[in-house]
Amino acid sequence: MAMAPNMRTEDAARQAAAPPTPRARRAKRLIPVAVPALLLAASLALPGFMFSSDRRPDVPGLGPAAWPNAVLALLALCSAIWLFSEVWLLVRGRVSTSLATPHDEDVYHYGKALTGILLVIAFGWLLPIVGFALACAGFLLVWCLYGGLRHPAVLLLVPTIGTVALLWMFMGLALMPLSRGAGVFDRFSVWLLQLLGIY
Repeated sequence: MAMAPNMRTEDAARQAAAPPTPRARRAKRLIPVAVPALLLAASLALPGFMFSSDRRPDVPGLGPAAWPNAVLALLALCSAIWLFSEVWLLVRGRVSTSLATPHDEDVYHYGKALTGILLVIAFGWLLPIVGFALACAGFLLVWCLYGGLRHPAVLLLVPTIGTVALLWMFMGLALMPLSRGAGVFDRFSVWLLQLLGIY
């Protein structure tokens, strides 16, 4: 009776050391193909379920469904490219490394992660006070500095171009009513939106 647990342990160790069956090897090789295939299927199917009631051709602009549909279209394109590369590797008999664990997986910078989270919280807190334009420009500027960028041209152009592009995408094309801020910030936001031709 005392030997039974030891025998069970030896059997489990023998099974773990045994080479995987052909079926298990096939399943392991198909997982990297299944992930982009599922992403592609989801990104193609989701637009039919989202914003089904938002069919107003008489409203100017692209409407609120434009941004999510654009993101899903881009996701579908990237998933199709990923799927093609995985199928190509599978056909050629090569092993995919796209879902492999990175070598530095155990290195996680908690300080950087916490700072990034605090930056996002600060953006959300400042949004109704200073408005989307200033909050976005400040967020992009701090993010560039935090990422190690110090060139003055980069620090000027990235927040400026990024903020103008996002203002046009959200408020100009998608017609989303983003916060303009309060008091003097509201007046500045109105002036900026008029300058950009959004208002």
